[in-house]
Amino acid sequence: MNNTLVVILICILLVLVCFRYYVSSKRSLDAMRRQIKILTDDLDKVTEKSKLQSGRWQAASNVLEEALLFVDSRLNVIYASPIAVHIFGDLSDSAVSIVSYTHSEEFEIECRGVVSSDKDTELYQWQSKFNDKVFQVRALKFNDGAIVALSDVSDLHYLEQVKRDMFANISHELRTPLTSIRLLLDMLLDQDKSGEVTSFLQKISTETEVLKEMAQELLDISLIESGRFAIKLDSVTTTPLIMSAIERLQPQADSKSIDFCVAEYTDVPVWSDADQIQRVLGNIFHNAIKFTPSDGKVIVSAIAEDEYVRIETQDSGPGIHPDDVPRIFERFFRADRTRKGAGTGLGLAIANHIVQAHGGSIWASNSSEHGARITFTLLRSDR
Repeated sequence: MNNTLVVILICILLVLVCFRYYVSSKRSLDAMRRQIKILTDDLDKVTEKSKLQSGRWQAASNVLEEALLFVDSRLNVIYASPIAVHIFGDLSDSAVSIVSYTHSEEFEIECRGVVSSDKDTELYQWQSKFNDKVFQVRALKFNDGAIVALSDVSDLHYLEQVKRDMFANISHELRTPLTSIRLLLDMLLDQDKSGEVTSFLQKISTETEVLKEMAQELLDISLIESGRFAIKLDSVTTTPLIMSAIERLQPQADSKSIDFCVAEYTDVPVWSDADQIQRVLGNIFHNAIKFTPSDGKVIVSAIAEDEYVRIETQDSGPGIHPDDVPRIFERFFRADRTRKGAGTGLGLAIANHIVQAHGGSIWASNSSEHGARITFTLLRSDR
């Protein structure tokens, strides 16, 4: 009887333990199911949100006129917009390298510079050529990669080329008749004429020189913009450069009774293409004389600094309007509001190109006394 009771009690205990284990397991399973459901719901929400964001981004990239590429830190393309696909082809592998996708090592080098940069807010710009088309590229680093936008500027590039060719053709077409006119004028001036006729001929000669200079400026800007403007650097001193330019412009200064002088000079040698720096000085001096009233002054200085020689030209004219100061080195820009006169508006633009090709810089300002000041620098060759 006792053994039977013990067996019964043991069975009851086993039932209770199993029941408790069942209840506990069910609770754990229910809790796990609830947790899984929560995670699944969260995942669905994230997935839905991701799909929504992806859809919005896809729609936005479809209407953009630029080709967009996302690259990671290893220069693998992780996204290409439809226009990018049209240019480079399908992005079959999300881990394809930028050089394999674009077939351009130069483009890869530019992108590498963006990705490896420590400046997250700097916008990088350059031009690249793909399939005989020219693209303006803008790139910005973000997180561990970069976004790259490409705009097709082939038409603009073509129009720029047409414009440069037009300038060159106009210049060549003008130079021949102007040379003939100049020769005829010289012949007439050599003959004995009355004072009035001689004065008229001299005025015609002066205007012919102006036209000849305009034709040369059109040719120069065409050569500069096409990259065919050759610079040959030699070590020369600044004094002969300045004095030679002054000598050429002295008759113009004398005709207006302008005091054209050198206030300070140095014989420190600089790296210079003498003929081209003569062009720079000639353009600057010509403007200074043109805008300086009669009996005024044009003062030139050459000052040696640590790595440069700074050459300044200051006139006593009306100065430059403050709004025009940042623009006077632009092509075809003329500061008509305060400094009127004939010209193409190319003289200072050409001077700017030449000085930059020499490794120097050029800028304009108004002096504290009166008039405008044009300053440019040349690298010293003794350092």
